Amino acid sequence: MNKVNPIMKIDLDKPRSIKFDLNAMVYLEETTGKSLQEIYNGQAPSMSSLRAILWACLIHEDPALTLEQVGSLVSMENMAEVSAKIAEALNAALPEGKGDTESDPLGGQTGSASGPSGTITLD
Repeated sequence: MNKVNPIMKIDLDKPRSIKFDLNAMVYLEETTGKSLQEIYNGQAPSMSSLRAILWACLIHEDPALTLEQVGSLVSMENMAEVSAKIAEALNAALPEGKGDTESDPLGGQTGSASGPSGTITLD
């Protein structure tokens, strides 16, 4: 896997690629008005935030995707898998730091983080 731009494959309406890079972070901030750190803030993201995160991670391969279209790709049946793939993509993209803001863009505040590594889980 390319650590600079890791891509996670997922089957939704068709095979898609979740890519969490700087562009995805910017799209997320522009759409929600919140940084990733603010979205997680020590807890699982809201459903609207989860949809926005997935959208931001998918539009690299399909710029015409809308938030509503992405929302229709997720159901109660596949939500656990989608959440796990998003978490996997985020964790793969984050630097392995000491939880400080210089090495960890989330400042160690990453959902239900496991210590200072910045590991994200979406439970």
